[in-house]
Amino acid sequence: MRVLLLFLSRIERIERIMQYIEQTEIEDQLFPSDNILEVPTLREDMQAKAVQIPFVCFGEQRRTYDMQGTGTLHFYTDDYRFRAIYEHPDRILQHNPANIVEPNFSLFNDTPIAFGLQHIYKKRFLARACQEKGIKVFVDLNVAPKYYKVNMLGVPRGWSSYCTRGYQDRINQTAFELEMARQWADGNPLTFVVYGGGKPVQEFCRINRLVYVTPVVSCVHKAKSFEKMKESIAFFGQEISAIELNPALKELPTLDEMLASRIDDFSQDKIE
Repeated sequence: MRVLLLFLSRIERIERIMQYIEQTEIEDQLFPSDNILEVPTLREDMQAKAVQIPFVCFGEQRRTYDMQGTGTLHFYTDDYRFRAIYEHPDRILQHNPANIVEPNFSLFNDTPIAFGLQHIYKKRFLARACQEKGIKVFVDLNVAPKYYKVNMLGVPRGWSSYCTRGYQDRINQTAFELEMARQWADGNPLTFVVYGGGKPVQEFCRINRLVYVTPVVSCVHKAKSFEKMKESIAFFGQEISAIELNPALKELPTLDEMLASRIDDFSQDKIE
């Protein structure tokens, strides 16, 4: 009886291992395509409907970090952090997110088209592969203007979930990306997310009823500056708490509070 129980226990363990492999393995395969360049076509039924927290940057967490089927995983970081995911897409699945923003392989105006098309193929392949594993997708629009048109290869007309990287010095490009997304959505309700860019970009999102996400690094820097403001200072030869001099400093948010309120969803706000 003991031997039988031991045997059954090993079978269960093997089954769990096989199930894990099945869940975290993406096979090398060809997906259906609606274009002459055979860039994979995304599934309309697997587009992200809302930004879920935590909003996590790939490569800034441990590889073992498990999002437990919640949150959004994005790739707005240096390419070296995620360059290997096309060869090892299981590294995305290991994080177990509910949504992803397509991997943002850098594309500049001086990037040759032939080379850039590889990046577009890779990110759309990875997005479609994740959809097949139950992960929903935001289409990434953060490319150089030269690539705006080809970046939509494989994105079905009517698609309404998009994300881009915000920059203070290129708000006009973000505005163009927003208009392009509206046209591509073809009248469907739009979910448009902008990651970072500071106050000017945040205000742009407010005016246009978009979703703005503050990067973690911005929260960390702000928290450090708040802590310095609260430090004791020399006042007539005495160490005095800055909070004693300015009680309002007590009300400054902590890092945890800032991280908990990183997402500003202006899409339902009334614009005054």
